[in-house]
Order: sequence, then C-alpha cells, then structure tokens
Amino acid sequence: METHQLAASVLAAFGGTENLVKLRYCASRIRAELRDGGRLDRSGIEGLPGVKALLEVETPRLTTEYQLVVGPGNARPLYQALIALSGEK
Repeated sequence: METHQLAASVLAAFGGTENLVKLRYCASRIRAELRDGGRLDRSGIEGLPGVKALLEVETPRLTTEYQLVVGPGNARPLYQALIALSGEK
C-alpha cells in the first residue's frame, strides 16, 4: 500500500481529521492524541499493511496517547502524509 493511501486509511481509523488533537512521530511510531478514543477503529488500524502494533499509553496529563508502531524509517513519511491530509496538528 502506498504511503498516501495508508495515511488515508489510518486517518479514517483514527476517527477522521476532526477527531485528531495532536500528531507527532518518533523513529518508529506515529503518536496521536484523539478527542474521542471510542471512535478509534482498532481492528481496522491493526489490519493495515505496515502497521506492526497499536499501543495505548497514558500521558503525564492523564490523557491517552495512541502509538502506531510502523518501524524505523516508516514513521516520518507516514507522518508527513497524515499532515498533508489533515493539516497541522
């Protein structure tokens, strides 16, 4: 699956652009804060090619951060495609 298509699928599984509060990335993960975690399509996101895992991590602010593990070298291009589709978050 091409990066732009993967980004569109990830964005839909996150509940759409309006459900994103913040997007970040690190070496191997996309980190997302969502307005409503109930809108997350966990099975849809975990079934995407290139997605190794989806983790839920509590932040110091007592919010949940969803970490999409995509592997080294894959996070930045996917993040850039997500930003292009959703706008800066």
